[in-house]
Amino acid sequence: MKKLTLIALTLVLILSGFTPLHAELKIGFVNTQRIMQEWDEAREAQKKLDEKSKELQSEYQDMLGRLDSMNQTFEKQKMMMSDERRQQKEQEIMQFRQQVQQYQMQKLGPQGEIYQIQQELTQPVLEKIQKVIQQIGDDNNYDYILDSVSGNILYAAQAHDLTDKVIYQLNRSE
Repeated sequence: MKKLTLIALTLVLILSGFTPLHAELKIGFVNTQRIMQEWDEAREAQKKLDEKSKELQSEYQDMLGRLDSMNQTFEKQKMMMSDERRQQKEQEIMQFRQQVQQYQMQKLGPQGEIYQIQQELTQPVLEKIQKVIQQIGDDNNYDYILDSVSGNILYAAQAHDLTDKVIYQLNRSE
């Protein structure tokens, strides 16, 4: 009789949606660095970026070589130049140095062309990865999926989002 009561109670609790208060969290992780290295689409994007970066770096190095050559030639010949010619050459070198610096900022700088190309190539890849991680998290009932490389949370079940509670507490303390 006790066994039948226990089975009935267990069945009632299961059917009523009872979940234990100490339910285990389901946590997974991914290595985004490995995904970027092994996924064909990510590797292709990185290959295109590397090619463009090499091209821009090569042009920059050529400009630096030309600037160095201009400086060396000027230093060797400046004693034989008239004041007017020396000033003209100094001006040419200074203008070219500015062009080199401008090229570096426009092409290789933090907001330069290579950065924009990187964004264009990697953003769709990262969005696809995030979408797949989200789908796996939802389909497999994960509470959290972490990135083992950066330690960032890539997916979290909405039930664990405490943002509203934090905002509420902060607003109450004002």
